[in-house]
Amino acid sequence: MTSRKTLGAAIIAVSLLFTTFQVYTASAGLMTALLQRSVHLSFVLVLVFMFFPAIKDSKRTFLVDIPLMIAAAASGIYLYLSFDDLIYRIGDPTHTDMLVGCLTLVVLLEATRRTVGWVMTLLALISLLYSYFGQYLPAPFGHSGRDLERIVTQMFFSTEGIYGVPLGVAATYVFLFILFGSFMEKSGVGAIFINLANAFAGKYQGGPAKVGIISTATVGMVSGSPVSDAATTGAFTIPMMKRVGYKARTAAAIEAVGASGASLMPPVMGAGAFVMADMTGVPYSEVILHAIIPALLFYVALMCVVGNEARKHDLKSLPAAEIPARRDALMKSLRLLIPLSVLIVSLAVLRVSPLRAALFATGVILVTTFIYNFFKPELKVPVKNLIEALIETPRKVLVVSVACATAGIIIGMLGMTGLGLKLSDILMSASHGYLPLALLFAMVISIVLGMGLPPTAAYIVMAVTAAPFLVQMGVPVIVAHFFVFIYCCYAPITPPVALAAYTTAGIAGCDPFKAGIEAFRISLTGFVLPVMVVYNHALLGIGDWQQVLSACVLGLFAVWMMSIALVGWFQRRVNLVWRLLLAAAALGCLVPVLWANVSALIVLASFVLTQTALLKRRGPVASLS
Repeated sequence: MTSRKTLGAAIIAVSLLFTTFQVYTASAGLMTALLQRSVHLSFVLVLVFMFFPAIKDSKRTFLVDIPLMIAAAASGIYLYLSFDDLIYRIGDPTHTDMLVGCLTLVVLLEATRRTVGWVMTLLALISLLYSYFGQYLPAPFGHSGRDLERIVTQMFFSTEGIYGVPLGVAATYVFLFILFGSFMEKSGVGAIFINLANAFAGKYQGGPAKVGIISTATVGMVSGSPVSDAATTGAFTIPMMKRVGYKARTAAAIEAVGASGASLMPPVMGAGAFVMADMTGVPYSEVILHAIIPALLFYVALMCVVGNEARKHDLKSLPAAEIPARRDALMKSLRLLIPLSVLIVSLAVLRVSPLRAALFATGVILVTTFIYNFFKPELKVPVKNLIEALIETPRKVLVVSVACATAGIIIGMLGMTGLGLKLSDILMSASHGYLPLALLFAMVISIVLGMGLPPTAAYIVMAVTAAPFLVQMGVPVIVAHFFVFIYCCYAPITPPVALAAYTTAGIAGCDPFKAGIEAFRISLTGFVLPVMVVYNHALLGIGDWQQVLSACVLGLFAVWMMSIALVGWFQRRVNLVWRLLLAAAALGCLVPVLWANVSALIVLASFVLTQTALLKRRGPVASLS
C-alpha cells in the first residue's frame, strides 16, 4: 500500500525534475522537436495520474494508476532510445512500435478524460474511428480508410499527430510563461495588484468592480484559464463588490467577464498568442500588437458598464480607511511591476524570442524578490514560496498540454483523411457564399466548442476547421483566426454553459444561470466586436496609422454608447428609444463607412445635448437602489 506521504514525495520529485528539464531545454537549446515533445508529454501524463487519481479519497489510489504511469514514462523513453532507428523505418513500424504507439494513445485518451473532460476525449476517439472506418461513410464525409499502421505512424511517430504544433507550443512557450506566472503568484501578485487597483480606483463609484477587472485581467492573461482565474481573484473581489452594494449576480458576472477577457490580453493571451503565431505563420510580436485594440475596447466597455451600474444604483466607493496611499501601493508593487514591464518591453518593443523573454523576466522576479527580502523585510517573500512555484508549475500546465496533445489527434485526422478541406467546402456550401452567414456558423461552433474546452484547446480545433473556410471567403488569415479565437474566449460566459460565471456564482452565493445571463448582458459589446473586426481590419491595427487611430477613437465612442444602451443610465434613466439609437450608433462607429461614422457621431452629440438639457431643466433624478 502506497501512503499519501509517499505519493506527495513522488509528485514533488517528478515536478522538480520536469521543471528542470523544461528550463534546461529552453536555455541550453531545444532538442529535436519529436524528442522534446515526447519527453514533455511523458512527464505530463505521469503527473496527470498522480494529480487526477482513478479513485479519489483512497489510500490505494496510487496503486491503481501505477501501470498507467509506467506506460506513460515508457512511451517517452522508448522514443528517446530508439529515435535513430525509427528515422529509417518510418512507414514500416515493428510490432513493438505498434504496441507502444497504441498504448500511448490509450493512456493519452484516459488522461484527457480525467483532466479536460469527455468532450475532448470523444472528439479524439471519433477522429481515430473516422480515420479507420471512413470507407463506410457516405459522401461527402467518406474516404478510402486508413489502416492501423498508418494511423499509429501518423499519430505517434511524426510531428503531424499528438507531437504536433499545439503540443510543441505547450512544451516550450506555455510552460515557461506559466512558470513566470507561478513566481508572480507566489510573490503575492493577487494581493499586490488588488492593493494597487484599490489605490487608484477604490475612491470612485464602482471602484471595487474596477479593482476586480484590473486584477483579474492582469492575473488571467498569464494563467489562460478563465475558470481558475475567476475563482482565484474572485475570492477577494466579489465579497468587496457585494459589500458596497453590487447585487450578488452582478458581482459574479463582472468577475467572470473580466476573467474571460484576460485570454485576449497581450502579451501572453493565455497561451493563445503562441498557438496563433504557429498556426498562422504571423510573428508572435505582430500577433500581440493585433490584440491590443480588441483587448482595450473589451475592458473599456466593461469598465463603462460597471461605472454606469454604480451610478444607476448609487453604489458607494470603498471606505477611505481601506484605500491605500498610491505611493505606498506603487512601492509595494514594484517587485512585480518591474518583471512584468521587462516581459512586455522584451516581447513588444525589443522583440526578443518569447522563450528568452520569459526566462529573463522570471530571473528578474527572483532578483527583485531577493532585493526586497533584504531591504524591505516587511514585504519578505519566503524562499519556500519560490520553491513551491517550481513544484506547482507542472500541475498548472497539465490541462493545457493534455488538451494540445489530444488536439493533435484531431488535427492529424483532418490532414490524413482530407476532412479539413471537405469541412471548408461543406461550410461554404451551407453559407451559400454569404459571409455574414458564414460568420454566424463560425461564431456558434466556436462558442459551443468553447463551452466544453479551455479557450486555447477550442481555438486549436477551430483554427483547422472554421478559420480556413473564412479565409477561402476572402477574410485575411490573421483576421479569421482572431475571429474564432475571441469567440472561444467568450464561451465561458455564454449561457447555458457559462463555466466562468457558474464558478463565480458559487463564490457570490447566487443562482448560476442568472449570473450567466448577467455576464452575457454586460459583455454584449464584446460579442459584437469580432464581427466588426472582420469588416474593419483597422480594429486589429491593420492599415496606416490614421486608419488605426480613427478606428480606436471611434471604437471608444462605440463602447461608451453601448454601455449606456445596456445599462439604460446616463446621469438619469435613459428611455428605450435612445437606448436602441445608441446601440445602432455604436455599430455605426465600428464599421469603416464614412456616412455610418458621421451618423453615429450625430446621434451621440444629439443624445448628450438632449440629456444635458433635460438635466438642467428637471434636475437630477434619484438613482435606482
